Amino acid sequence: MKKPVAIGFILLLALSVVASGCISGGNGDETSGITLVIVTRHDATIQYMVKQTFLQSDVAKQYNIEDIKFIKVPESLWPSYIDKGADVGWGGGPTLFDDLYKANYLAPITDEKVLGLLGNPLPTELAGMPMVRKDDDGKVYWIAAALSSFGYTVNKKQLEKWNLQIPNKWEDIASEDWALNPPQYGIADPTRSTSNTRIYQIILQAFGWEEGWRIMTLITANSKVYLASDAVRDAVINGEIAAGNTIDFYGYTAMQQNPDCLYVVPKGESIINGDPIALLKNAKHPEAAQAFIYWVLTEGQAVWMSPDVNRLPINPQIFDMTITKPYADVIFKGQNEGKTYGEARPALEKAYDDAIHAEGIEFDDKRALETVSALQYYFKATLVDPNQKLHDAWVAIVQAYKDGKITKEQFEQLKDELTAPIQFKDPETGQTVTFTEEYAKKINDRIVKDRNFQDQLVQEWRQGAMDKYQKVLDDLNSMLG
Repeated sequence: MKKPVAIGFILLLALSVVASGCISGGNGDETSGITLVIVTRHDATIQYMVKQTFLQSDVAKQYNIEDIKFIKVPESLWPSYIDKGADVGWGGGPTLFDDLYKANYLAPITDEKVLGLLGNPLPTELAGMPMVRKDDDGKVYWIAAALSSFGYTVNKKQLEKWNLQIPNKWEDIASEDWALNPPQYGIADPTRSTSNTRIYQIILQAFGWEEGWRIMTLITANSKVYLASDAVRDAVINGEIAAGNTIDFYGYTAMQQNPDCLYVVPKGESIINGDPIALLKNAKHPEAAQAFIYWVLTEGQAVWMSPDVNRLPINPQIFDMTITKPYADVIFKGQNEGKTYGEARPALEKAYDDAIHAEGIEFDDKRALETVSALQYYFKATLVDPNQKLHDAWVAIVQAYKDGKITKEQFEQLKDELTAPIQFKDPETGQTVTFTEEYAKKINDRIVKDRNFQDQLVQEWRQGAMDKYQKVLDDLNSMLG
């Protein structure tokens, strides 16, 4: 069901620097025009539309910006391009940008026009979540350029095929109803997906640390694990699975590509995130870069309105702006000129209103940051790497219970054993510990910086998880005689 890639997109990819070492923004003669270099996680569709519309804008002309080079690379490669003088970082979620901020890869935004947007029309906080990252001195290091909610997308035809109901809450997906072969739910590896990382952080804060890990263990036991979040979305669209974790705009895209799809926000169990844009520390063209940031936060919000993008804007004024011909040609393929964006995209405006008024959890962003790296490595080692063993153990327990071969009490005992935290040896102290929130805070920075420490822990965790799942299977076989 994927749409063919437009020739324009192919040309863009050919012109964009994807992973080469050269990111030069020009030959140093600014009279020939500036080329902005933007490191991004945004896809080719967004890159193409931004390039086509921005370069025609008054902002681009005023600052003598004649071209944009997009560099779309994994988060791990961003620092190398920042060191080489890239101008702007854009897209990839607050976790990525907070990591860059902590590592001193971002520069403070100083442009008064950009800063003047904060508070009105741009919110600095929504539903308790920061839309701006400031330091203790009040300097602004990133600003949300779009909004995101988190939930899952379902394929109603596949749900019906497997006799499944549309889940309302995360714990519904952790139930034995979803213990199926092959798995009908999809998640992404958190070390490869910032949106799935955020979903796991939401679950931990919604249910508490220990209960949250138990629920995530069962969700993963019911899941096929994908390397990337867009692969989960595509699997739902194509009917490979019945549902999967998605950020909101992936859900809206799925709904547009396949009418059987529906994006669901778990009732009272989600949050709103801001997806940042930032000035990078070694930007070769800081003034032009901040002019671009201003455009993105104002008229550039139009890109989110495209039916091929489907993102929620940070600036609600976009819905009342009139669509001019350059934007109609690029964003709507020649349609909707003279209308407001709200008139052209009423469903997206409703989604925006629903999102900002949605009932969510009280989410502590600072608390989430204190354990984010430890969470990612622990999740991968204990749930992703041994996923098949976990899935097999859980399905066997559920099947034995459904067949009447074990009692309800035995079922709950095995379930509790399967989801219990593993015990492991701390490489630093030699003591046997569990992965508590306090322990995760203690190791959060070191597990990224100390590769030897990381390798020892990951190996301990992975083996501990494998041993636990095997023991559960052994205990089940003992009960079955």
